[in-house]
Amino acid sequence: MGHLARYYVVMTTPTDVSRTNPKANEFDNPQVGRRVKSAAGLGGVLHAMEHAAPNRAMLPLVNLNKDSGVDCPGCAWPEPPVGEQGIVEFCENGAKAIAQETTPKRVSREFFANTTVEQMREMTDYELDQLGRLQEPMLYDRSTGDGKYHPISWDEAFRIISEEIKATEPNRNVLYTSGTAVNESAFSFGVLGRRIGTNNLPDCANLCHDSTGVALAKVVGVGKGSATMQDLYNTDLVISVGQNPGTNHPRALGAFERMKDNGGKLVAINPLPETGLMKFRDPQDPKGMLGISKKLADQYVQVRLDGDRALFQQINREVIRRDLLDHSFLERFCSNVDETIEYLNSLDPALLERGSGIPQSEVNAIVDRVEKAENVILAWTLGVTQHKNAVQTIQEMMNFLLLTGNIGKPGAGSFPFRGHSNVQGDRTMGISEKMPEPFLAKMEEEFGFDVPREHGYSSVEAAAALRDGDVDVFISLGGNFIRALSDTTACEDGMARTKLSAHMLTKLNNTCAWPGERGLILPVRSRTDYDPQASGPQKVSVEASDSTVSSSKPSRKANQDLDLKSEVDIICSIGRETFGDDFWQPMIDNYDVIRDHIEAVIPGFENYNERLERPRGFMLPHAARERIFNTDNGKAQLTINDTAVIELDDDQLLLSSVRAHDQYNTISYGLNDRYRGVRGGRRVLFISPADLKKRGLKDGDIVDVVSVYDNEERRAPNFRLVEYNTARDCVTGYFPELNVLVPLSQHADGSHTPVSKSLVVHLEPQGRNANDL
Repeated sequence: MGHLARYYVVMTTPTDVSRTNPKANEFDNPQVGRRVKSAAGLGGVLHAMEHAAPNRAMLPLVNLNKDSGVDCPGCAWPEPPVGEQGIVEFCENGAKAIAQETTPKRVSREFFANTTVEQMREMTDYELDQLGRLQEPMLYDRSTGDGKYHPISWDEAFRIISEEIKATEPNRNVLYTSGTAVNESAFSFGVLGRRIGTNNLPDCANLCHDSTGVALAKVVGVGKGSATMQDLYNTDLVISVGQNPGTNHPRALGAFERMKDNGGKLVAINPLPETGLMKFRDPQDPKGMLGISKKLADQYVQVRLDGDRALFQQINREVIRRDLLDHSFLERFCSNVDETIEYLNSLDPALLERGSGIPQSEVNAIVDRVEKAENVILAWTLGVTQHKNAVQTIQEMMNFLLLTGNIGKPGAGSFPFRGHSNVQGDRTMGISEKMPEPFLAKMEEEFGFDVPREHGYSSVEAAAALRDGDVDVFISLGGNFIRALSDTTACEDGMARTKLSAHMLTKLNNTCAWPGERGLILPVRSRTDYDPQASGPQKVSVEASDSTVSSSKPSRKANQDLDLKSEVDIICSIGRETFGDDFWQPMIDNYDVIRDHIEAVIPGFENYNERLERPRGFMLPHAARERIFNTDNGKAQLTINDTAVIELDDDQLLLSSVRAHDQYNTISYGLNDRYRGVRGGRRVLFISPADLKKRGLKDGDIVDVVSVYDNEERRAPNFRLVEYNTARDCVTGYFPELNVLVPLSQHADGSHTPVSKSLVVHLEPQGRNANDL
């Protein structure tokens, strides 16, 4: 089993303290063998059906991501334009996500009656997920002494939450949102938080693309990508940085294939060669189903971890040397041009090459492709955003687009691929600790209560506040906060210090094992569950990575026998119980009312309900697409960014944590990663043959992974080394197993995204090898 439960931290100052959970740290004996070297194809279809068929997911999958159906609760990949949909519009991970929702398994009353929270802590998230759907509200009360959850009515649950909210100071409440929340529930949750009197509204965007939002807002005035699906289909060149679409957003592979069919080229930049970007078997193409692969990447660049910034400085210097600059665009639309060019020209080529790990000859080959391209798209994901210097890296990547004039024209632009299906929409809806004044003023005008202006906690700041005992009430709208955050032990202990923790969930996860003095589990309807309210069945809406807003229409009635409520119903019922305002109940009765409120508060949502009925919905405005830059001086900003090469001691390595293939964020659908050849376990660490030899290690050796920051040593024990084609001085493993190594203090400069990539670690061998066990 893959153990995701409690880890230990060894504090080296002021005294040594060791806290160990043996079961959580034991070796899980992963098997390493053949790697599947082409993404998707028949193997992907069969693997998807292994999950879907037993879990009654086939019917919801037929209409998934179509106008009459449900938007996938997995990734935020945009839908194809009207008239261009495939026979089906879901991928392997979409099938797994729907199977998770539609499972016939149920968490029984007997489980809760026979299981304490301490025993739940000994279970992995995978084990808890496999118990099935939650059936009714549950309450843990530490004062009873039995350590268990017990059934409770919805009315009593709302009373307890209201009681605790009213008993504490507004800023001792934290309301956390997962990216699976739809627009209607996210907006309602923001209203609830601000009605309480706090902007403590952290969300999972803090953990993934916050660096993107900060960088893009500074450079072009909009914290979202500018390229559309049509741009992607018709570009001459895509430069993909730090992406693994074969696992994280497989439908992107079909878009890349279409781009290639139209004559475009693809450069893949990554420390590991990811299967999907190398070879793709289109499951909707007979050739793909017969096993015929299509090569996607025309050039693979094996960059060092945290080397993307230095690499783009190399690229930008060569672009300047060849005079591939769009002088007209730079003169008319950009600031800081001369200073940035002068700075780039002053950089030491040897330093840049050491930082990126890429020789200039290979950089020149990239720029050869740029020189031939009329338009270029830069695409990236968490492989870029989760470094200490991520904001500066993205700014340097944007320097490339600005220098070459690849913003605001067809086939060009920035395309950050978002993870959760509505993580971008949640931020649009106001789920943020620091929304701008116009949004807050409009909300105050619309609802008639005083909206707080003081900035609240980001996710990392919320975790620190939990650790320090500064949070009384923690309410989560989905998600698995403790496993998603860095500094696992601090989050566990901090959550247990609250007076009340309340989690809206479809299934159990390990955050439920660390309740406050009182802890509530509030079972919600899923994205696929039929949602009848007073005005009739309800639909919801989500925003994709390209800013397209579309509807999601649940119709599955299989769970009507369970005591579930919708997220909107729970949120608004808490508000009604706590404050008695007259606007909560109409929002429960008819979600059109919520969308009318959204229209009144947020620009771009004019005629929201009407436009939502259009096929594929509508696209939100994006000024940078029109070459309108809403920055301080009305121009796009070129920036000067430090190279800041991470220098390592001989025994040190740079660590990156990623998803396994049978995983979506903290959810493990299974324990296999067929593209990397791992089966039945998760405690693995991928390392190059050269780095094994340098340290006198070999494939299969079992090691502890150790990080030291601020005189504090953190240890993740029992990882099997796997010889792999990865960049020198770089190792890769899975999160959340490795989150324990990341202190809360290690987050991106300029954003609060935890440093889950390019973490400095060393390995301590245990003197045993998995092949001998």
